Amino acid sequence: MKLDKKERLALVNQFLILEKLYPEEADYYAQHRQAISEGYELHYDWIYENLWEGLSKEECRRVLDILDMYRTIHFSAKKCADTTVKEHYWLKFPGFDGNEESSYMAYCRYFIVDLERYDELRYGQEIPDLNSHMPTLDKYDAMLSVWEGFGKPHTLGADKILLILEAR
Repeated sequence: MKLDKKERLALVNQFLILEKLYPEEADYYAQHRQAISEGYELHYDWIYENLWEGLSKEECRRVLDILDMYRTIHFSAKKCADTTVKEHYWLKFPGFDGNEESSYMAYCRYFIVDLERYDELRYGQEIPDLNSHMPTLDKYDAMLSVWEGFGKPHTLGADKILLILEAR
């Protein structure tokens, strides 16, 4: 990463402020300030090590579409007596893979836990485990395709729930 002198000066000043605001972490900020002040480019990336890559608007929308779909499935399945639906592996939202889909998992956790939305997808857990331990995006995309093909209804019968859950 390259920083010009103006960017370096701005960061040095910000780190000086952080040193004063957070005295218990002053050494941490002082080390970063020194690296920037003295131009040690190798260490610039260390300053940003706690920042995630993030998700685009489209990727965030994709997660919210998945959560909307699972909300519909959840409430529809509660009204359904079909045991095939009730016992289906994909009936409960498993989350996203912590290794391959960690940004999606983090956004999902932010939305469900931090923003306190989609409470029903916590399944009674204060802090739900949203790590599916396997890639899920392709499966969710197939499920979304079926649900969207139905017009994204908010109520589903057993037959449509199963078609969504069985999507490949």
